[in-house]
Amino acid sequence: MKKILIIATSLLVILSGNPANACSCIPTTPRRSYQQARSVFAGRVTDIVVRRRSLDGQSNSESEADRLFTEVKVTLEVSKVWKGRVTRQSVIMTANSSASCGYTFEKGREYLIYASGQPSELTTGLCSGTKPLSNARADLAVLGQGSAPNPESSSIERLQPNQGI
Repeated sequence: MKKILIIATSLLVILSGNPANACSCIPTTPRRSYQQARSVFAGRVTDIVVRRRSLDGQSNSESEADRLFTEVKVTLEVSKVWKGRVTRQSVIMTANSSASCGYTFEKGREYLIYASGQPSELTTGLCSGTKPLSNARADLAVLGQGSAPNPESSSIERLQPNQGI
């Protein structure tokens, strides 16, 4: 009888669990991605650092694992800018998991980045419109030429008048 109770309880727990939620994005267009982004730029990934961060600002001990999340700090050598405060060397943050809508970058590869957040900590993800530059032909047709990034670390906000936007 005790075994049956344990098995029944186990099945109840297993079957009543909530399914994991994967990232779900509303389809977007280059125009909409541009309008929703704080910064839009192209660049080559020069460094990727995965780091754990505590949500409550306390230490990152294993006993506090439920308060931690993992984020990815991506450094890029920027080649073109269409919108926002972007310098030649820029950093963008993303979640480490695609289930959390994080974008997976590859070192050495070029990307078109649609970023949000504050200029001091830009973020991107799967739903932003960010993509490898080699897959961004339609976006580039809408965005136009772009401009060179500001070489200084304290660039000014610039919103480019663009073709079709």
